[in-house]
Amino acid sequence: MSIIPINKENIADYSDLVDGDVAENIGRMYYRGVAVHDPDDNSPLSLLIWELKSVEAAGDTESELKWLYAADPSFILPLFDEYSTEILFEGVKRTALELPASDTERSDAMSECGFTFSPAESRYLDVSLRDFKELSFIKKKAPSYIMSIDDLDDREYEQGLMNIMFRFDDPALEDLSYLPKDWYEQTVSCCVKTDGKINGFLLVHACPSGILIPVLFFAVGADFKMNLIEMMRFSVAQAAVFYSDKTTVRINRRNRTVHDLTKKFFPDKKGGPVIAGERRENG
Repeated sequence: MSIIPINKENIADYSDLVDGDVAENIGRMYYRGVAVHDPDDNSPLSLLIWELKSVEAAGDTESELKWLYAADPSFILPLFDEYSTEILFEGVKRTALELPASDTERSDAMSECGFTFSPAESRYLDVSLRDFKELSFIKKKAPSYIMSIDDLDDREYEQGLMNIMFRFDDPALEDLSYLPKDWYEQTVSCCVKTDGKINGFLLVHACPSGILIPVLFFAVGADFKMNLIEMMRFSVAQAAVFYSDKTTVRINRRNRTVHDLTKKFFPDKKGGPVIAGERRENG
């Protein structure tokens, strides 16, 4: 078997095997990938893409598996042998993933690689744009000091983001500060701008599939709570112009704050059933 690292230059070669929403991230700072190929005909036998987490926290680096392909479950073991070697140099201490609840074949194969699995509710909550539009407080128009990031030049955006990130040390994305402005949906993403200074952002990424993913939702200052609401009003109103009511908004309930917020807004919504897996690394 031959091992081929997956990078920005060759990810298109795997377009039939990798979901486009995952593939677009190859080339970002903390995304990694590797494929195992048949040495006889060079066909891919298995493939893995992962994202490093908590990289800046000494001794706490984790890995979240984003995509796993195997032409046959028997090819998973050599894939994870290579993965173990790759993450050794990154100092990863824990690997985590979610599989669909029905995917017992892959979870069984991964159990032989040292993973433990348990039934769970996905931490990713899918809500339609219609659901957001039906929230009672959304119907009011946002004030003029809430504006699309499309109205900011790159320098103003970067200075504003620096101001926010200086006060916010728990971003959803490890490389949020390094992503260019145009990585975000320009008309739906917005900011709070008062007295010439940016005091809040609601940044949304539009995936190739059309799914919208909120990435940063944070404001500072005495009016930060109201400004969070105003940014939601603005963002939903903008999305309603350019996207259908059926558009999926995917929320990463990565911590208790986000979980409680989604529970408040959408008490009847739940994440799909999954098998949550993890493995301790490097002893």
